[in-house]
Amino acid sequence: MNTQYVIKPGDVGIAVNKIQAYLNLFQERGMIMTKLTPDGKYGAKTQQAVREFQFYAKMTPDGVIGKDTWDAIFATLKSLNVVTNIPVFSPTYFLKTGDQGLSVFGMQEFLNEIAEDNRCLRPLAVDGNFNDRMRITVEQFQYLYDLKIDGTIGKATWDAIVNVRNQLP
Repeated sequence: MNTQYVIKPGDVGIAVNKIQAYLNLFQERGMIMTKLTPDGKYGAKTQQAVREFQFYAKMTPDGVIGKDTWDAIFATLKSLNVVTNIPVFSPTYFLKTGDQGLSVFGMQEFLNEIAEDNRCLRPLAVDGNFNDRMRITVEQFQYLYDLKIDGTIGKATWDAIVNVRNQLP
């Protein structure tokens, strides 16, 4: 995953909550030992679970979720056939120009995976910013997949992006 998004000790919010859910999934599969309460707070216990996952993934365990750890998390989720649209992204299923954060970069990553398979879409910078370039890519996607063209990611576009991405080889 080509992202600059970092989750680290002291962070609070939905992104931490979802990472905790991923880590609990890994714990249930015996990949790590620490069981978490998904409270959205990146404290010492979450940091320990991240370190355990990093060790499992043969990484230097620093307890910070940066690019390499994101890559390992998503590779592991994919190997487990886990669909990542619900656990990572916004529960509102609506993104528009000006939005920022984990939901946006997740959709950027999915759109880039689709663009690798469909040359009618241009790759995006995965930076978590829903800018004009992303709006244009969303409009292109909507056109290609016969959706309402409005440049926003609502429920129908969200589902289409996830479904197309999940059908990729």
